[in-house]
Amino acid sequence: MDQGALLAELEQAGHDKELTARIVRRLAEPGADAAPGLVAALGTASRQATWGLRDALRLIGPPAFDAAVAARARAEKVPEWWELGHVLRGFDERCLPQYLAALSHPMKEIRQQALGGLENLGEAAAGAVADVLPFLNDRDSFTRYKAERTIRAIGRQAGPELRGIRRTGPARLRRHALGALALIGGEAALDERDLRALERLVRVKSAQDTPQGLPEHRWLAVPGATYEGLFEAMGLHDRRPCTVSMGLSAMADDTAVVTAPDGTKHTAYRVFVTPELDGWRLVYADTPLWEMHWDVEALLRRISAACGQAQYFLQDDHSDSMIWLLALDGTMRRGYCRYGEPEWQGDPLDWEEPLSEDPDYDPDDDHAPNATLASSVDVAARELSLDPTGVGEHTPLRGHGWLAITEEGVGHGPFTGMLRI
Repeated sequence: MDQGALLAELEQAGHDKELTARIVRRLAEPGADAAPGLVAALGTASRQATWGLRDALRLIGPPAFDAAVAARARAEKVPEWWELGHVLRGFDERCLPQYLAALSHPMKEIRQQALGGLENLGEAAAGAVADVLPFLNDRDSFTRYKAERTIRAIGRQAGPELRGIRRTGPARLRRHALGALALIGGEAALDERDLRALERLVRVKSAQDTPQGLPEHRWLAVPGATYEGLFEAMGLHDRRPCTVSMGLSAMADDTAVVTAPDGTKHTAYRVFVTPELDGWRLVYADTPLWEMHWDVEALLRRISAACGQAQYFLQDDHSDSMIWLLALDGTMRRGYCRYGEPEWQGDPLDWEEPLSEDPDYDPDDDHAPNATLASSVDVAARELSLDPTGVGEHTPLRGHGWLAITEEGVGHGPFTGMLRI
């Protein structure tokens, strides 16, 4: 039966897995000669038939890979770009040499698909780790993301080669190898020599740190002069110096599941405390604050009892939530919580504008007696401490940041992810 007839049968097979598998094997039987026609059919096949075509091309192997790359490279955008992407990522380890060659392709999308294919191969792609390393520092953020996923998927199988690169080179890959070791095993994957090198680099970079790119979705603020008390108040342990970039990248991998001596599993989190910025320290604890593992008001009371005052800010564009809270000396002083009951707490602060200043103010509306115009998180942050979006090279900086852990005795070893120093 010719290829056209088999393709028609594939369309008619629908969700019949056994029949589809037989047709796929027959489509792949001619080998390399069948590949161009199967790739061309991707543009007209139904979604269900596309998976069968992908499986047939996978069975053919390297010649089918080459045909798919050639089709994807015809132009910046081809009608079947989505389908070709799935095909390119779906080949087995026979195509490892083709994936390595595709990493040097002039088209960015093909390089990204090659990274995706190596990611799918997982441990079987361990021999490609040296070729993937340079992409960890690619100018394109999505390419860097794909490279990080690939290194993670290869996993600890890459450890020996990465440690070998750290010791013997090539020199151009040593820094990338250090980052890759952190991705696959966290601090536990680094030897003493690399840990000392990391500490030295942090000290050097901290002296030249620039506080740029601070998130403004969720954070705490405490006075820089009294911030030391927050570590005990928040139950933080094993703190160590870090740069701003290092602390922010840690928030992307701020969770680790650890096993206690009795065999029970529990979750630990990383927390980032910024350097002193214009007199204030900001605290980022993304996952525990977002998932509300802490009672925020109880936390603020504890921190303010130790530090004199503590502030909490949250703004979520998706839910349109706005929250700002201020605690002084262990007591909640003032706060606003959109959708909260009550919406306002405490008496207005000196800088707050009364509702009557609003041009649309209607005295007959039902207003809470302590309500003001101060519902904006960024305005409250500027008045109470500082707004992260306004922090930059001009902001006075003192000291260095800290990374700390929410569980005693866990240390930094269980946390994976590349920390950008």
